[in-house]
Amino acid sequence: MQRVSIDEVRPAMVLAVTIKDNNGNILFLKGVELTDRHTVLLNNRDIRKVVVEGRPVKREENEIEKLHKEIDERFVTAGPNSIVLKIRDIIKDLLT
Repeated sequence: MQRVSIDEVRPAMVLAVTIKDNNGNILFLKGVELTDRHTVLLNNRDIRKVVVEGRPVKREENEIEKLHKEIDERFVTAGPNSIVLKIRDIIKDLLT
């Protein structure tokens, strides 16, 4: 899975999670193959990022390192809490 911005979405990418609006209404179910029309609808609903299957967007290595450093800084106060550190690692995986 990879979290991507709406600008990075391309036709044929597949949603890895169900998309809901701010009121909890389901917009698109997990497994939907995205099209340009989906991108327009997501933008209209002010949804800026989605999680898609696979890792379709290649990130530059320095961009990944920067993201990991920023995430580590946000979790510095977690201490040795293994659950929180697992959450940190999941976030790193989703963003890169």
